[in-house]
Amino acid sequence: MLESRVNKPRQPTKPSHRKGPLAEFVGERRIVTALCYDLVGSTRLLHLLDIEDYQELIAAFQNAAKQSIVSHSGVMQHEAGDGGVALFPFELGAKDAASLAIRAGLGIVEGCARVGRETGRDDLHVRVGIATSVALIQDTPDEKGEPVTAAALAIATRLEEIAPADTVLVSQDTRDLAGRSHAFVFKGAKTLKGFTAPEKVWRALGHKIDVDRFYAFGRLGGPFIGRESELKTIAACWERVAATGGEILLLEGEAGIGKSRLLREVRKMTRDRRSGLFFFQCLPGGHRSTLHPLLNSFMGAASGQDDQLGLSASAVATPLQRHGIRDAETIETFTYLLGALGRNQRLADNNPKAIREKALRAVSHALAALCANGPIVLAVEDIHWIDPTSRDLLAEAARVARQLPVLLVVTSRPGFVADWLDAANPTRLTLLPLDRVDTRRAIEARWSEPGQAMLPGLYDVIERVSGGVPLFIEQICQWVSENVAADTMSLSENVKPSHVSAFEEILDARLNHLGTARDVARAGAVAGTRFTPSLLRALLPGLGKKSLARAADTLIEAGFLARIRARGHTAYGFRHVLIQETIYNALLRRQRQALHRRLFLAVSQNRQMAAWIDTGSLAEHAERAGLIESAIELYTAAGTESSSRSAMVEARNCLEHALAICERLGEGHAIQRLQLSALISLGPILTGLIGLNSPPARKLYEDGVAIARRQPMEDQSKWFPIYWGWWLTGSDFRIMHDRALQVRAMLAGATDPEIKLQVNHCIWAIEFNLGNHREAQDAIKAGLSLYNEQSAKTSRTLFGGHDAKVCGLGQLALSLWLTGQSKASDAALSKMVTFVDRISHVPSKAHSLDTEAVSAFYRDDYGRLTEISTRMAEFAGLHGMQSLSGVSRLFSGWARAHEESLTGGHAMFLEGLSLLKSLGAVADLPIYLYMHATLLGLAGEFEAAVDVTNDAIEKARETGHAYWLAELHRRRAVLYARRNTTKDHIASELRSAVDIAEKQGARALLRRAKRSIQELGVAVEC
Repeated sequence: MLESRVNKPRQPTKPSHRKGPLAEFVGERRIVTALCYDLVGSTRLLHLLDIEDYQELIAAFQNAAKQSIVSHSGVMQHEAGDGGVALFPFELGAKDAASLAIRAGLGIVEGCARVGRETGRDDLHVRVGIATSVALIQDTPDEKGEPVTAAALAIATRLEEIAPADTVLVSQDTRDLAGRSHAFVFKGAKTLKGFTAPEKVWRALGHKIDVDRFYAFGRLGGPFIGRESELKTIAACWERVAATGGEILLLEGEAGIGKSRLLREVRKMTRDRRSGLFFFQCLPGGHRSTLHPLLNSFMGAASGQDDQLGLSASAVATPLQRHGIRDAETIETFTYLLGALGRNQRLADNNPKAIREKALRAVSHALAALCANGPIVLAVEDIHWIDPTSRDLLAEAARVARQLPVLLVVTSRPGFVADWLDAANPTRLTLLPLDRVDTRRAIEARWSEPGQAMLPGLYDVIERVSGGVPLFIEQICQWVSENVAADTMSLSENVKPSHVSAFEEILDARLNHLGTARDVARAGAVAGTRFTPSLLRALLPGLGKKSLARAADTLIEAGFLARIRARGHTAYGFRHVLIQETIYNALLRRQRQALHRRLFLAVSQNRQMAAWIDTGSLAEHAERAGLIESAIELYTAAGTESSSRSAMVEARNCLEHALAICERLGEGHAIQRLQLSALISLGPILTGLIGLNSPPARKLYEDGVAIARRQPMEDQSKWFPIYWGWWLTGSDFRIMHDRALQVRAMLAGATDPEIKLQVNHCIWAIEFNLGNHREAQDAIKAGLSLYNEQSAKTSRTLFGGHDAKVCGLGQLALSLWLTGQSKASDAALSKMVTFVDRISHVPSKAHSLDTEAVSAFYRDDYGRLTEISTRMAEFAGLHGMQSLSGVSRLFSGWARAHEESLTGGHAMFLEGLSLLKSLGAVADLPIYLYMHATLLGLAGEFEAAVDVTNDAIEKARETGHAYWLAELHRRRAVLYARRNTTKDHIASELRSAVDIAEKQGARALLRRAKRSIQELGVAVEC
């Protein structure tokens, strides 16, 4: 069979020395892979299109096809109108040639789709066939070594002919060669035209993730022993998936117990009936790395980005689209969450809760799309290392999976608490050590028969020290076969009864016999889950390239490492994370520190050397290297990066760890500056996660201000965000006012216009709420004269979450109306709306809509308020803004109660108020309570209305929220009159309303108070 020829070592044949015509064909037999592609329905397109348009379309398609072939090292053989044939030469190596041909074929399909989109045609489709065979390579100068005879050419052509549109079909031999690098679906045995024997045909789905625990890291030749009961349970779950819907499996067990191998069996068991297979792996230390299982998957699938640090938006979109996920919002959301270069930054304007809602919707849509063609298997390994964002998305996947044909399998070590997964009611399988019988079978499977006969007494010893753990059994048997001579009847006396300590000692003993390879293994254990030859050279500068390569090959042969392909580069990884952990833990502290230091320095100078090491991981290397200040800076940067992707929990973890390191170092000047940088980044995260007035947020800013005040006066402006947060987290408006004035005085010498603007931002926000309209308007005018739209793009995030100009114009519009300047108020409001629509900043638009609604509320313009509330609700729904949704219902209910139905409107109002209270978003609570009391009064519930008004006045006086206080007293006077309270009480309330309005200069409220005096017929001295 061809398969046997493909897998044999290939030796060049000797040149023929025969005379005659055949003497020209001297050469040798080699393995080549052929690719054939053809546009579907090109004849129909020719009749539909103008001839010039047709030629342009074909040329664009051919350019895309040839670009994909050439970029993957293929050689065009010939191009025939709407199709072509390419070869992937023997010089590439058989496996690499097959893998590159498949990548090229998938690239042709993607290129065809791209050309279709660009030309506005949804009927442009292509078929691709790929096959591998022995070829006769001609050894004459004019032919330059290209194949002259190869069955692959004919097989590829036949596969292309039977391929469905936009698919890549490959032969059995191609699939065997590329089986570790690509995922396939078996399409059955097909009898191809011109061939008598059926050919097994596979559809290529895509490139696998970098670190595939089953293909790249596993030794798959050994038998699978035990676990019959577990396999039956899994098989039953798979049957139910196809029949009734999704199933969730949780595999628990100690490291090395066989969780990964059991997943390998799941892969084999489900092969014939699944439409997709998706594996993700959580990594040690990943709890601070946002979405790292998914990110590593995309980084592995991405190609052509070797010169680019980070993941591009197209590298996210392309695999998603290839798997049928084409929803634009879903792709955009994942691109943003993964921090891809070129992502849509507008999503950063949404609050974290809105981003989370989008992410959960994206998971649901993605799973539904993946299941469109039938059941899928989704596996996530080692969730005890999962990061918070991945945890949330996995919990949603588990919830959604019950309604879809999904087998979701997750693995973890014992003791990991997964309450978030328990809600999905998973089937739990706890993997226990192998029993005595299965342990003996495992030993026999890994130990040669001659060895068994010579050393029968070792069975009991190996069983005892391995504890029935398959990985330990394998390593011990390997060590025995390497080190125990025929006349040795027992293991070393140093091997202890504990199987864990035995594993450590045996690994160390095996490494000690490997010379230079031992140093490479130790360096690799420090590097982590993946490392390249260039990284090893940085860690072991005394070793040359050849020595490192030989050492790596030795470790691969010994079963410690596996060679993997990572974005076009050779890379290595440990076959099991427990091997890495054990080797690392055996290193002396000084050895670890020296290796971490070398790695940190090398990667810091050239991040492309190890693009998979993110900022948080680099920070950990710096910390372990003893480079503490660098570690703090990097943890802070990692927190900021996570925050920019709305991964607030990961951001908080990084920043709080940075601060914890600072505390261990004391109070030196340099450390204080690092502390302040971390506090500046952490503050907005705490206020967002826990609450603006939460004790942790207040303490953070109070501690930060105490540190900032110890810094030189000329540096104070650098720490302005700390002072801003200190002002913002004041417990009431009076304290906030006092702090705002302190900040203004402290930074009076600051020259930065942005700082001056934001100081005024503090002032106007507080002065308005205190009812100091003149001061508020002065601060607004002074601040907006300093406004710079470019600086504002950064400041919107740092200071208040909204644009200062939008806030200033809105606050000015409200203050002008209250002070009786209606036309000027309308002009400011119009400017605000025009400006916010131009900058398209989501939180600022929400701020603007709220201001528009309050303005209409002031004017009792119920029709306008209804229209604004409708727009507000639509905007809130589009961006997942719960607090804005609550405000929209509150104001919509108010308008409806006055124009349509008091009962229905009041109920809607209370729904909105309840939502706002649950969210802690009641900054304007005295006004909301005023509205509630008014509606109760309209319903004749005067006692209840007075109680609510009393509560509103008390809260307004407690907090200093005074600008609506005159109206609250007027409302209480009206309610007193309606429940027949004495005129003295009514007069007292109206007197208070007049006094407060006059003091504030609130002419509009003063007019209302005087009108009520006339209507109620109460004598009040004015």
